[in-house]
Amino acid sequence: MVHSAVFLVAPLVVALQALIAGVGAAIGWIWFDAAVAIAVAAGSGCALAGSLTYVAGQRLIPGRSASRLLWGHLTGETLKVAVALGLLFWGLSMERGFAAAPFLTGFIAALLAYPLAMALVTGK
Repeated sequence: MVHSAVFLVAPLVVALQALIAGVGAAIGWIWFDAAVAIAVAAGSGCALAGSLTYVAGQRLIPGRSASRLLWGHLTGETLKVAVALGLLFWGLSMERGFAAAPFLTGFIAALLAYPLAMALVTGK
């Protein structure tokens, strides 16, 4: 059961984050303008890139034993945090960077995919 849940959650998180990025960008475009939509999409993209890196990093450790799953998870998490925060800081520090409020809103909204995916997988 644990093995299947581990392999179901990561792709679901990626799919939910892509959905959140698209919906957030559409709302930003409709209510505000293209600059807000781009900032929301870029912020969500930081979290999405981190999740994709997690999936790739998790696959670096082959095998299905408990210790290999743990090391794959830790490798993926380390890479995810480095990529997501690196892109977040880069996006905020660019000379002609994104507007901070919609950029951070997109990032935070995309992070809500984690508890939503866990609720969908566990049924709680």
